[in-house]
Amino acid sequence: MLRGEHVIARLARGRLVPHRLSPGDGRVVEVAQELCGLYAAHLHRPRAELEGRLTGLEEELGPRLDARRGFKIVRALAKLLEELARWEAPTEADPYTVRTRVFELAAALPEPPASEPGLLGAPTREDVLSRVASETGLGDVAGVMYADRQGAQLLAAFEEPSPEGLIERYNVAQIQGVLYAAREIVVDLDRGADARLVFHYVKKMGLIYRLEPTPRGYRLHLDGPLSIFGGTRKYGLRLAKFLPGLLLTSPWRLSATVEWKGRDALLELDSEKNDLRSHYLGPKDAHEGDDVREAFVRAWERAKDTGDWSLEAGSGVLPFPELKTALVPDFTLKGAEGETVHLEVLGFWSERNLIERAALLREAKGRGHRVLVAASERLGASKEALSEAVEGGVIPFKERLAVKDVLAALA
Repeated sequence: MLRGEHVIARLARGRLVPHRLSPGDGRVVEVAQELCGLYAAHLHRPRAELEGRLTGLEEELGPRLDARRGFKIVRALAKLLEELARWEAPTEADPYTVRTRVFELAAALPEPPASEPGLLGAPTREDVLSRVASETGLGDVAGVMYADRQGAQLLAAFEEPSPEGLIERYNVAQIQGVLYAAREIVVDLDRGADARLVFHYVKKMGLIYRLEPTPRGYRLHLDGPLSIFGGTRKYGLRLAKFLPGLLLTSPWRLSATVEWKGRDALLELDSEKNDLRSHYLGPKDAHEGDDVREAFVRAWERAKDTGDWSLEAGSGVLPFPELKTALVPDFTLKGAEGETVHLEVLGFWSERNLIERAALLREAKGRGHRVLVAASERLGASKEALSEAVEGGVIPFKERLAVKDVLAALA
């Protein structure tokens, strides 16, 4: 993921066009190859040394890509490579403990006036380091003292991409960076798209969504970071990480309302008209998302008494044609007498989102559908809104959704 200073885009007639690099441009491939090679050749060497080399390459490689913004592009490519690197401390010793002991001994040193004889006979720096070395068994105390600083870390492993793969990741990352500033995203999924795969990533990332059936498939509304809580970094990251999941299927069209440099702009993508490629391998490759659902399944399996209810994975989209909406329940609960109840566990939620869900529960119940909704206290914007929603049938929870709370709602 790129930081804000790495994101490059231009406005063209109210539409936002994120910067992209061409995998077919020889100059771009050469720069990407040199950066990949730099990381690969740096194994077991300190971070500060690599950072110094990258600073020099900004001036050397940047102008090959863009006379004005080349350095920024090189920094962005390096940021993406950094995500594929794993760093480790250069020693197993605790630098803080060593440092503290050195300072303790140094603070206890006598401070005779300079005019008095015997100054050279006082304990020196080397004496202090030697004593700490004898106490700890370390050979290079001075070298260990600040080994916990980031610059001292050693490159332990690096998952080297192909130059073309790095460029493809850059192009996706630029769009992800724009989505940080989205107010709302609308995705039209046509019938050929794998809707269950898309909804998997919506759920995995805990995004706030509304779903509408359409003649061609589904229209998915996603709240952007700027529409909730005044904007949150965590939600923005989750939303951005949804994009590579969407890229695993087609056809679809995406439209995002974005605030860009103080102006409203529109970002549009069409799966049939772009060459964006996902670096995700599939649903299990999403490394983000909370584990509330998995923990609930484990708790259900361990529960001694579930009141003759059985728990199954949600069967997919639950449409309400009469309400012109749809839900994607996470679980289906079946009673001994054949009763079916659907359970949805919300990720992030806004006050508006929660009010709409509570209203939908009432409407669905009146039309013969029984749906339960659980909401986390820590992923919402208003405790007052959650309290009101609880009266409407929403199940609140903190870190984990308790089986007993769901059974109580079923009773």
